[in-house]
Amino acid sequence: MQLVKPEQLPLNEIMSIGKAFAESGMFADTKSAAQAIVKIQAGQEIGIPPFAAMTGIHIIQGKPAIGAGLMAARVKGSGKYDYEVKQQTEKICSIDFFQGKKMIGNSTFTAEDAKKAGTKNMDKYPKNMLFARAMSNGIKWFTPDVFAGPVYTPEELGSPIVTEDTTAEVIEPVPFTLPPETATEIGSLIETSTLDANGKVVAANSLLNAKNHGEVDKIKTRLLKLQTV
Repeated sequence: MQLVKPEQLPLNEIMSIGKAFAESGMFADTKSAAQAIVKIQAGQEIGIPPFAAMTGIHIIQGKPAIGAGLMAARVKGSGKYDYEVKQQTEKICSIDFFQGKKMIGNSTFTAEDAKKAGTKNMDKYPKNMLFARAMSNGIKWFTPDVFAGPVYTPEELGSPIVTEDTTAEVIEPVPFTLPPETATEIGSLIETSTLDANGKVVAANSLLNAKNHGEVDKIKTRLLKLQTV
């Protein structure tokens, strides 16, 4: 079973996309083209396409930190691996990892482990924190080729950023939340489309402002008609 890997982009295209993303004003933590280019390049080095890199990567202490939801989506979309959350409470998160239908290992992270590791935000978001650490450990141990280099969550690098949890209940209700797997899938379609840099920004903007699954499906349908292959 072959691992599905995103296409690597030439530097001039990374610079063009980074400039367009920075000028779009849609990414609050990216203030300049240089910052956008660093994020995109970091994503390229670990196998993440530009749009997903802009929304899911944080540069902390010079290392690319990836949200647990993006990590999980990459495992699901790898074409080689999968995972299943076996247990998730405020005290423990246990995840089984699979290659095809064969279980290849389990990653478990407990509140006691978090206490020993000095994990932040356990008092506010225990399920999110435990899921993030169980997922990142499992990827390092069982599916390291999903990414082209070592990966960390913001939590591991001591950042106060709280990343999304794709399995826990929503902490605060919102009108519509785009699933990380869907964002990654459509982000890849944007990058492989025949749209120019500005067109890709417009498509990304439409995705970020989608109000329901119907609007997301329409965006996906249009992008499927604009694929380079």
